[in-house]
Amino acid sequence: MYASLADRGTRKLIDRLARVDLLLIDELGYLNLKPEQTNIFFKLMEERYNRKSTIITTNLDYDDWYGFLGNKHMVVALLDRLRHRCQTIKIDGPSLRAPAEP
Repeated sequence: MYASLADRGTRKLIDRLARVDLLLIDELGYLNLKPEQTNIFFKLMEERYNRKSTIITTNLDYDDWYGFLGNKHMVVALLDRLRHRCQTIKIDGPSLRAPAEP
C-alpha cells in the first residue's frame, strides 16, 4: 500500500485487489499504518463489501481497531461492513511458536 502512494498507483492497486475472489490479510495490526494507508485499506474493504470474500487474521479485538486505525468514524463504518456478513473465529491458547516443553 505504501509503495502505491509513492508512485501514484493506489487506484490501480485497489482495482486489482478488489477483483481477487479471496483476499487474505494476515496479521492486521502487526505493523503501524499511516493515515493514508488506513484510507486505502478502508477504500479497498468498501469496494470488496458484498462482492468478494476477505479473510483477516489479527490479534486485535474489535475494540482495539479504533486505536490501531485511528479514525473512529471510519472504523465504525469499516467494522459495520466487515461484520455484516462475517464469521468471527476467536482462538485462545498458547502460542504455536513457543518451544515445546521437554
